[in-house]
Amino acid sequence: MSIAAQDTAPANPPSSSAATPVSFGLVVDNSGSYRTIFDRVVTSTNSIIADLKTGDEGFLVTFVDTPKIVLRQEMTENSQELRDSSDNMFIQGGPTAILDAVMFSAKYLTEQSKTDPGRSRALILITDGDERESGASIEDVVKTLKAGNIRVFVLGLYDEKIYSKVIDRLTKDTGGAKFVPKFPKDTAAAVSSLLSAVRTK
Repeated sequence: MSIAAQDTAPANPPSSSAATPVSFGLVVDNSGSYRTIFDRVVTSTNSIIADLKTGDEGFLVTFVDTPKIVLRQEMTENSQELRDSSDNMFIQGGPTAILDAVMFSAKYLTEQSKTDPGRSRALILITDGDERESGASIEDVVKTLKAGNIRVFVLGLYDEKIYSKVIDRLTKDTGGAKFVPKFPKDTAAAVSSLLSAVRTK
């Protein structure tokens, strides 16, 4: 297969997944390594937003280095608000701080999400995994994610190389999964598989 994934349970049929509301954060790498594939990053982000269902809520964070972690859209049930924020993303230079961005997003999700029974929490991280300059340790980030009952799902888009160490740890330790399309033409299928996994308990 050209789509790599791990720890992924079979997708539920639509009738059962529709009954599982999700509170999620989109955490999107906007660093310079994405400059040549940024159209694909934006398209993938918007495809995820388009899957928003009744009862779901989400927010959008973009990041480069730690000072450039930005909450572009606060928690909302309105997909158009998320789409507008996604369309306003742009590439910036700086060393990538993936762990700090995930820590920021995990704390925000824990504080802001609804707590009705059956609701699940997830962070959907779009990155090539090239962690450079976070202050937070992987251990502290995983601890925060587990405390918030948050699973991490990674869409591993890359220009030249995918860096697996950090994203493997985040997904495996939280019960999430990663999806890495081998070729650009496989990206839509990877997004679809990721969305099915997010709605699978």
